[in-house]
This record gives sequence, C-alpha cells and structure tokens, in this order.
Amino acid sequence: MPKIVVLGSCRFEPYEVLAMPNKLDPVLYANDHEKAYDKACEKFYPAMDEADVILVYNPDGKIGEHTQRDIDYALARGKKVVYTHRIEGV
Repeated sequence: MPKIVVLGSCRFEPYEVLAMPNKLDPVLYANDHEKAYDKACEKFYPAMDEADVILVYNPDGKIGEHTQRDIDYALARGKKVVYTHRIEGV
C-alpha cells in the first residue's frame, strides 16, 4: 500500500488525511512560527521518511518558506514530490 504525506499551508485547513498541516496551541506558540515549525517537523519528517509520495497542496500556486523547507527535505531523501497546482512564476 502506498504511503502518502500531504504538505501545505495551514491557511487551507482543515484537511482530512492522516498526517496534515494544522495549527498548534496558540498559547504555546504565539507568534513564534519557527518554534511551531520545529514542533511540526517532529511529526512530519518521520512521516516523510516513511512515505512513498509527498503531495504538496498549493491551490493558490504559491509555496511558503516552511513548506519549501519540507519539500527540500523530501527531495534530499529521494522522495517523489507531486504538486496539486502549478507553482506561480515557474
């Protein structure tokens, strides 16, 4: 059975998949996007290591800084990365 991880901005939540971008506790991570990103990586990087395919959900054609870091991580590990929409400006 193929294993898939979905990456994308929390701007588009809610998602209905097993591992998805979601906002973390606003009290613990208020205005500290790097700390929140580091916490999310604890969940997503092991999932990406196990995944066969990485799906990037980018309906507006844009890729944010953190999502790009995740894509770079996946590509560095030889993962197949598929985008739902053409990247703006490419």
